[in-house]
Amino acid sequence: MKSTTRNTLSLIAILVGSFAIMFLLMSMKSTPERKAQEDTRIVVATQDIVNSDIQITVPVMGKISAQEKITLFAEVSGILLQSENDFLTGYEYDRGDVMLRINSEESELNLKAQRSNLMTAVAALLPELKFDYPESYVNWETYLQAFDINGDTKTLPEPLNERESYFVANKGIAKTYYDIKASESRLAKYTIRAPFDGSVTESYIKPGNLVRNGQTLGVFLNPGLYDLEATVGINEIKYISVGDQVFLHSGASETELTGTVSRISDGLDVNSQMVKVFITVSGAELREGMYLKGEILTSSSLKAVILPRKLLESNDTILEVLEGKINRLDVNVVSTRGEEAVVSGLEDGTIISLRTQNLQNGTVVRVAEASSDNSKSISDLAG
Repeated sequence: MKSTTRNTLSLIAILVGSFAIMFLLMSMKSTPERKAQEDTRIVVATQDIVNSDIQITVPVMGKISAQEKITLFAEVSGILLQSENDFLTGYEYDRGDVMLRINSEESELNLKAQRSNLMTAVAALLPELKFDYPESYVNWETYLQAFDINGDTKTLPEPLNERESYFVANKGIAKTYYDIKASESRLAKYTIRAPFDGSVTESYIKPGNLVRNGQTLGVFLNPGLYDLEATVGINEIKYISVGDQVFLHSGASETELTGTVSRISDGLDVNSQMVKVFITVSGAELREGMYLKGEILTSSSLKAVILPRKLLESNDTILEVLEGKINRLDVNVVSTRGEEAVVSGLEDGTIISLRTQNLQNGTVVRVAEASSDNSKSISDLAG
């Protein structure tokens, strides 16, 4: 009996010890952590809109052409004579200098013959004037005495009355006089003078060649003043005025040139909806046909903000972050400056998304924490 009791107590002790050890081990085991739910919202960087007074600039680009440029044509025929300065590409002439001279010997002789006929007609007129129109005789006698067959024919004396006018006309003197003046005008065309200071850019004739009436002789231009023809959008033209300053440069040079808006077309290209603007510019490094680009500094300003062009969707909307969701806002693009755009229509304090990919109207987003680097610009964040 004692042995059975002892065995029972031993078994109970073993069981109690086993349970105690089991509970001890269970109490030492840590409770497994719950896995946090993953945030699948798209993270976007944002920027608060702050409008400011911005002077409107309009980008322009175009080809320049000389304001003073002529193509020379021959109005008479003859052999081109050798001159002191040959008409060659690159040669410069001052206003009034002789550029081309065509042999005019035959025309000069014919003109002298016409003048001689006029002298004879006036001399034959004097005896009749002396008796019929003595008051007019002195004027015609003075005219004949001053007549120079080698010089330009001077204007005929003014008639003192209608009777004298009819009398002179009946002798054919007026017709002879005007034939001479036409010949003098034609003779002047054998010598071509520079109409302005400039240089020859193209030459198609050499001394000794036969020049024909209507033949193209060359191109002459003034390299000191050029017009840049540019096109501007219909939404931007309202900000531009004649006299606005323009900053320009060519792709081949970093030298900045200053021009002025000189003319604005009233017409509109129906296909491109663009308006032509003409800018006057000068510079020693400019050449006919060179392309320039730059921007017009208009006299207009407005409340707006400068944003990267990549933030604009369809060129007229931008993405706002409103209550954790994307909201499309319509904006007015005033002008563009390379990779930037001047935008109006956004209220101060509007929060815009600097990310545009994979975002639709109503997309739930999470705003990224502000960077500690405050020197980053909107363009840096948008990139």
